[in-house]
Amino acid sequence: MMPARAAFIGVVAVVVAVGGGEGPTDDLFGHATENVVTIGGTQRSPETRAARTTADPAHEYERRPVFYCGQGDRGSSNGPCIDAPNGGQVVRRCADGSIATDPLFRRELATDGRSVGPWEQVDTGGCPEDPTTTVVLTATDFRRLPLTPSPTHHQPADGRNLIGKPVILWTDPAPQTLTTTVLGTPVTVRATPTTWTWDLGDDTAPLTTTDPGHPYPDHTVTRAYTHPGTYTLTLTTTWTGTYQVDGTGPWHTVTGTATTTSTPTTLTAEEAPSRLVADR
Repeated sequence: MMPARAAFIGVVAVVVAVGGGEGPTDDLFGHATENVVTIGGTQRSPETRAARTTADPAHEYERRPVFYCGQGDRGSSNGPCIDAPNGGQVVRRCADGSIATDPLFRRELATDGRSVGPWEQVDTGGCPEDPTTTVVLTATDFRRLPLTPSPTHHQPADGRNLIGKPVILWTDPAPQTLTTTVLGTPVTVRATPTTWTWDLGDDTAPLTTTDPGHPYPDHTVTRAYTHPGTYTLTLTTTWTGTYQVDGTGPWHTVTGTATTTSTPTTLTAEEAPSRLVADR
């Protein structure tokens, strides 16, 4: 983590090795200009350093000002608010008269140093009088959680369907609660499914709905096959998240979503031609 407040003049090149013995180390590089710090390298928190390898992703960090005009990318240091006061930049004065530290963002780096991930907020910056503990569950953290994919249910239950007749689809909309740690702090996460995308494996576009569906006779999500054959049904679920730090305090919203995909299920579509039969 970066210090709560930092101001730098000029450019500083830094190479740091943290750790020792036979275990892996933290290799960091960086440069600093006034009120902006950029750090790259492989980051390991003390409690997980021994368990991680050099294959873990590296990140670059940067403190970026916030703009209040409602335009442009959050955290952009060259936002479009040129006609607003201070260029639209939020300027907060701390109790001691100094300017508050800008929020800290990070993004993932490829092994060759290229930026490959979106910027994600790590902390909110602030002033010395603000609470000292800031734990943020990022979208990347959320996507790494072991969410259980939503189950697929269908009728007819044996998977044999008539062409032109609706296949009834539904799933379990229950939220999931998981626990993890961020910067060594316990975090409780609630993941809630919000949309479901059914891919019936035919030549039609997947069906996306905010309705989990229901079995017959209250069915609300259906799709019919138009050609005979054997098809693979999969369900992709999009999850939103909230989290609570250390089992106390308010619930915060995760910025970003996660997805899961169910185990494929095989369905068949069959024809039922009519035939004339003699009277007996």
